[in-house]
Amino acid sequence: MKRIFTKILLTSAMFLTSVIGAKAEVDPNFHIYICFGQSNMEGNATPEAQDKTGIDSRFQMLACVDFQSPSRKMGQWYKATPPLVRQGTGLGMADYFGRTMVANLPDNMKVGVVDVAIGGTKIEGFMQEEVASYIASMDPKTEGWLINYFKAYDNDPYKRLVDMAKIAQQSGIIKGILLHQGCSNNMQQDWPQKVKKIYNRLISDLNLKAADVPLFVGETVRSEMGGACGGHNAVIANVPSVIPNSYVISSANCPQKGDGLHFTAAGYRAMGARYAQQALRVIYDIDPEYDDPYLTTTEKEIDQRYTDQTLPKTGSFAIVNEAESKAIYGMYGQKLGYADYKTAFKETNTGYIFKQGKGSGGVRLKLLTPDGNDYQVDGEIGYMNSQVVDGSCCFLSGNMNSQSGQDLAKGAVWTLEYVDGKGFSIKNVGTGKYLKDPNSPAKYDEPTYFTLCTLKAKSTTTGIEDVRSKRSEARSGVYTLNGQRVANPKKGLYIVNGKKVIFK
Repeated sequence: MKRIFTKILLTSAMFLTSVIGAKAEVDPNFHIYICFGQSNMEGNATPEAQDKTGIDSRFQMLACVDFQSPSRKMGQWYKATPPLVRQGTGLGMADYFGRTMVANLPDNMKVGVVDVAIGGTKIEGFMQEEVASYIASMDPKTEGWLINYFKAYDNDPYKRLVDMAKIAQQSGIIKGILLHQGCSNNMQQDWPQKVKKIYNRLISDLNLKAADVPLFVGETVRSEMGGACGGHNAVIANVPSVIPNSYVISSANCPQKGDGLHFTAAGYRAMGARYAQQALRVIYDIDPEYDDPYLTTTEKEIDQRYTDQTLPKTGSFAIVNEAESKAIYGMYGQKLGYADYKTAFKETNTGYIFKQGKGSGGVRLKLLTPDGNDYQVDGEIGYMNSQVVDGSCCFLSGNMNSQSGQDLAKGAVWTLEYVDGKGFSIKNVGTGKYLKDPNSPAKYDEPTYFTLCTLKAKSTTTGIEDVRSKRSEARSGVYTLNGQRVANPKKGLYIVNGKKVIFK
């Protein structure tokens, strides 16, 4: 008997060892994105027929709670058919983020989302040191619905997010984090710092590297679209100055439901795709083409060229290298980009027009946003600096009391020297060297000549047209405020080329 019992124990041990050893290997082509926030991330629009069909099986969602309908078990992967967050939620940011991602990635790559969101929560709902007191402060009579939302995550949504993310890491690799929250913390200036605490904790708890895992933060409904919390976008704009590897996703022209807080289904489709566009650019170096009915896509070209040293002092200008057909622009965060005109002169960029500011012994080059305002860093005007951050020149705050401000004298002051027939050279006062392109600091002995110019809409050509121009022309059209294309519009308000137009 003793020998038989020993044999059984050995066999059992061997079986357990084989089961443990049979753990599935991590698929390097399965890329995971963590999503969190409040109602717009949770999903507040009723999915329409188009939102439930045509979903690529390469787009997956990890159930973070148990669902009854559709039947889903927490911690397991499913095809990403809405709702993605929990039963009873709707279409949100993650839906068309994932769809757009897989549509632009190679066929051997999959995308998965881990989405924990609570409609109505403050950012404190995801801060473990704050969540208990935050829930305790709720009034059961008026906020019982919110208390119940927290119960779905055992009153600790951050822990649920991390637990589910760790399960996801057994299958794939976490590549980025998506956040949409802010209305419940409207205009609170310390919101970016709270977001940073959560981001840093996620990076630590999931054993990630911040340089490899960017944060994408979406704007709330804009004020011009009737947004009740549109002013908070000025606070959201400060996130990249607090979290270096972070990017703000524009909500420009995206329609809302009428409550001032939530986007329509069409708005979620556009926002999700915009999250994906930025992720594809930053992580995969892919610039996808996407038919966004709410953004102007007019291509621009050189209009007037400055040929006098004094003219740029009073006007604004693009900085163009005509020999390479490239321009300098505000890429994202505090970074400066350098690319072809079509890429550089996009309304979705931080900006591409510059203006002179005063500097000691030279000038400071400040960026203007697409709407003509000064681009800001930490609430101060941002000036182009020679130093390179993450492979690109950056912008420094104009606040002389900050660490960045200490570098202004040497890093962010330039002289513009015009040579007839060649253009302007850009020389750094501190280094005495010339700027060649924003991918390296001002370190060159020989000047590169740039054209300082105004821009205009690209003129149409005759004869053989560019294929991309034909595609853009075919895409233009008339859309309802819900994003539906209309062949024969009647009287009413529509979106045409990203702008509201009244048909009478």
